[in-house]
Amino acid sequence: MLPESGNLIRVNPLEEEFGWPSDSGEGVWSSLSEEKKNEEVTEHLDDSVVLLASFHAGSKLFFACTGVIIESNKTTTSFLTSLSLVRSTDDDSEILHNLRIKVRFPNNNLCMGWLEYYDLKYNVAVVSAPPFYVFRAARLDRQPQFKYYSEVVAVGRCFNSGTLMATAGMVTDNRRRIYREELAVSTCQVTMTGVGGPLVDVNGDFVGMNFYAKEETPFLPRDKILQLLMQFKTTPPRFWDTSKACGSPESHSSDLEGSSGWQMKNNKREPSICTICDPQHDSALKGRLVKSLPELDRWPYDWGFVSVESRIKKFESRGYPLPVLEDCGMHLRYNFEEEFSEDIWSKLIKRVASNMSRSVVALASFSGEARRFACTGVSIDCNGSTTRVLTSGSLVRSYDDERKVTDDITIEVRLPDKRLVAGKLQHYNPHYNVAVIIVEKFRCTRTANMDKNVKTGTLSEVLAIGHVYESGKLMAAGGTLIDKKSEVKCEELKISTCEITKAGIGGPLIDYNGNFIGMNFYGLEETPYVPKDIILKLLKNFDSEGTVAADFTKVPDLNEPNRWPVPKPYWCYPSWHDLKDEDTVEDILELFGTRYD
Repeated sequence: MLPESGNLIRVNPLEEEFGWPSDSGEGVWSSLSEEKKNEEVTEHLDDSVVLLASFHAGSKLFFACTGVIIESNKTTTSFLTSLSLVRSTDDDSEILHNLRIKVRFPNNNLCMGWLEYYDLKYNVAVVSAPPFYVFRAARLDRQPQFKYYSEVVAVGRCFNSGTLMATAGMVTDNRRRIYREELAVSTCQVTMTGVGGPLVDVNGDFVGMNFYAKEETPFLPRDKILQLLMQFKTTPPRFWDTSKACGSPESHSSDLEGSSGWQMKNNKREPSICTICDPQHDSALKGRLVKSLPELDRWPYDWGFVSVESRIKKFESRGYPLPVLEDCGMHLRYNFEEEFSEDIWSKLIKRVASNMSRSVVALASFSGEARRFACTGVSIDCNGSTTRVLTSGSLVRSYDDERKVTDDITIEVRLPDKRLVAGKLQHYNPHYNVAVIIVEKFRCTRTANMDKNVKTGTLSEVLAIGHVYESGKLMAAGGTLIDKKSEVKCEELKISTCEITKAGIGGPLIDYNGNFIGMNFYGLEETPYVPKDIILKLLKNFDSEGTVAADFTKVPDLNEPNRWPVPKPYWCYPSWHDLKDEDTVEDILELFGTRYD
């Protein structure tokens, strides 16, 4: 039997309490407050347990349940909870993506959340929300020591009041086998409000996640949850059911950071199908839609937990457009923080990973305080305490005249040890879109291995290396060389099937032994790269010229320099995808205007 399905009740009052409230000091709370150690357990539970609710249009409640914080970092706060929060009551295989998710934090702040991952088989979901540093994650890393009939505590929280509740019980052996074999059972009696909440031992260590039944409480044990969370981390995020082996639907992430890659159908990076969201399509519906938005749907709505000014500054300082809609699951496409969808860095042989981690850097260029571009680079040589870095010319290239370098820009380089230092443009070639940056007072310990002659050809296996500027994360994407002409006008470019993001632009393409093959650019379907032999010629020419810009009069197409298209970031809103250009204002209001009465 699947918890909260079949003949189990799905109607969920917001304030259906169970056990004892934490402020009563009675019941299980009285035993937890007897010792200082147990007081810390109580405080940790209070800091980590939240309440989540999902709503139809018009603020009609669909489901409410408990969740527990499993991760809180500078980009997001993530919660483990029951998939019943967004699972259809009519069809257990259907997820209702049009529901709005609200999260009530321990301090009673309320914010919008979005579905990050889910698993239909185990009825588990991970919901994320904006970052809150003041709260603590559940103790999933501690292995609890419990056996059958060990004492456990089921914890939950009410949505409207924020009351933290707990009830005690014992673990039993699920002899009747009326639940899935992966589930265990405790004698704790919770209401539907406690669904998705943590089951902990008397030391506060996480034992499992609670579901609901009338006479007992089935729960998914900690070891299975850890397996799911590990699987989630290696799976492209956003509405992706890890219990299925088929391809995922197109994903949507809230906010710009921490997104793992953008998974497309058939593992290809295809042009956008968001004809309303993508500014290239210039949809007339978008203008009508924005004008029709109720105040609560307009961005930035002041939720009271993060100032509007800081939210605006967050995007403006990164050179990103501001959103127009407060939408569950909105995602900033083509941002510089997006990681590779199939990152295989952990699978690199130790020697290659070590060499790359010491030679690959991340770079960003700024006009004033606003970031213009971010990409990857690789150290190519070191003279004393000055290191030279090879990277893409897009870092400094003018948007108005691609033959020129942008005036008054500053360059920052994130070193292998994650320190940020100043960089300075030394050379730039507009035809091949290649730049060399010098970093003073830094002596690199490894440089790109360009000396060895490596034979490569069609179907040779290669790796594209990337370095995210803000997080400092190193990434690797595998692929093969293919015999295909690049869409970029530069005829010397070659193609690999490595799938990278914008963060990987300028990064090295290497073989599996770490030998340098070329430098990567960005493509929607494959990854073009400039081969090593061209790079070596350019470096020789740079050294002989001794100027910032190589003499591009010696390369063809002086008056028409090659274009190096990089998709501009834009916000993608899932709620817009069901609309059509012929929809009327009434259609728009039906979708958005009645969402909040």
